[in-house]
Amino acid sequence: MEIWRLSEEETAGIYDGYMKQDFPSDELKPLSHILKSAEKGYGFSLGIYEKAELIGYAVFIICEETKCALLDYFAILKERRGGGLGHHAFSLFAAYFQENMPQIEGLYIESERVSAAEDEGKRLVRERRISFYRSCGCEMTALRSVLFGVDYSILYKHLGRGGQGNGASREALNALYRKMFKPEHYAKFVRLTEE
Repeated sequence: MEIWRLSEEETAGIYDGYMKQDFPSDELKPLSHILKSAEKGYGFSLGIYEKAELIGYAVFIICEETKCALLDYFAILKERRGGGLGHHAFSLFAAYFQENMPQIEGLYIESERVSAAEDEGKRLVRERRISFYRSCGCEMTALRSVLFGVDYSILYKHLGRGGQGNGASREALNALYRKMFKPEHYAKFVRLTEE
């Protein structure tokens, strides 16, 4: 398995071909937003390949000022899920950052909040998702964000060499959100708290 950085055209193809099915519409940003973050230099997408065949993808936002990144979207293609590929891909992300962006010390992950699930089925899905990230070495933080009405718990994965760096902080995640959203959208639709 290998990963490589995607062009705008490749990202658009994955967005139309997979992301619209893999993510709920209330969680999926417009393609223009994803491409604009790449154009401005604070966002990028990676394709996950096995024998040159796409098996997954990830979209990241970076904030060099606070030495952190956000895993904005991550999915293994539906027909390839359940075989451990997600864990392998996640380890490749850490290696990618260490090799290509060693200044990035930590990775934030938003995962829908378990206690906000509307039913038992959704609660179980959310618990499995958080369990997956924890098994990849991510730690649950005390941070909570509500973005455009979607309630998230925040996990954090240390990426730097040695030590734990500065660890997760509200200020660093807030800086990422301020990069991602226009000031008027940030003011109206972004809420970040620490419990």
